[in-house]
Amino acid sequence: MVSIILVTYNRAARLKLSIQDILNQTFKDFELIICDDCSTDSTEAICQEFVAQDKRIKYYRHSSNLQMPANCNFGIQKSIYPYIAILHDGDRFKSDLIEQWYNAISQNDSVAFVFNSIGTTDENDNLLHFDDSFKEGVIPGDFLLKKIFFRNWYFGSPVWGEAMVRKDLVEQRGFLKKRYGFYADVDLWMELLHTKDAYYCADTLITGPNKTLQPRLFDDHLIKEFLYLFRMHLAHRKKAFRNQPLKLFKEVTVCWAQGLVSLNFRLLLLVKNFSFMSFVKTSRLLKKSFVFLASWVVILILYPLLYPILKLFKYVKELNSRPLLSNAMKGLSLLLEEVVRGSFF
Repeated sequence: MVSIILVTYNRAARLKLSIQDILNQTFKDFELIICDDCSTDSTEAICQEFVAQDKRIKYYRHSSNLQMPANCNFGIQKSIYPYIAILHDGDRFKSDLIEQWYNAISQNDSVAFVFNSIGTTDENDNLLHFDDSFKEGVIPGDFLLKKIFFRNWYFGSPVWGEAMVRKDLVEQRGFLKKRYGFYADVDLWMELLHTKDAYYCADTLITGPNKTLQPRLFDDHLIKEFLYLFRMHLAHRKKAFRNQPLKLFKEVTVCWAQGLVSLNFRLLLLVKNFSFMSFVKTSRLLKKSFVFLASWVVILILYPLLYPILKLFKYVKELNSRPLLSNAMKGLSLLLEEVVRGSFF
């Protein structure tokens, strides 16, 4: 019933542990598709060793590096079962991970995907921290999208890249979009939440190495990530509020403000981890995005001016049974009441 997609690239040191955890699952009715994105270490030898031992395993190695979205899409297209479990190399998986995921998604028709509490570990796999943001159960898609994704000031995602999802829904949504790079999975979760729900398993079913064990490159990647995430969030806000002009204007402006916070945070990281080439690469990216940055300033200036006017017009329109002047005065009164109550923004 389940196709497990394990995407991997140059993680031979921990890959064997990840594969062994998958084979030790209490849920046995699965195929394991390992998608090797042209690794240059001993990944192939390790995978071929497992393939010889277990007929459920299929191993594919690309002749060139496709990047995460295309690599994952390849595995999904090769899968034959209705539920897709996307897992990443280097992480450790609790023995009942697939069983809990499968039970949750198969018993709840409204659920598009299942995710869970994630933990981080030290070099000896000792648990350092785990996330317990939600209670066990179904989370309404509208709530998760608008109150959690849209209100994260750093464009962070409560859902990691590892989850179980319905294959037919992934196919309908056009798979993972390459234009969003490493964050294509975040776009997929948001896309599904427009019309479907999610399920959260409160148990810490997956643990991964602490970030200090997987150092990030403090160069243009930080800014590339920001541009991916900002454009993605802007697109989903436009889709979620396309029939509500006033709310759309508010959400788009909030998105730009969040972008300002996120970009400044990333620039501070660049300063903290100073590298001349990092700043050169970042400058090139920001130069290409000049129109983007100029629009930013304009929208943030216009927001306090235009939003009250749009609110006023909304009230006037709703009070169309009164004379125009009376409507305007009543609308202004309602607007002031909102400001006093503190619910204006």
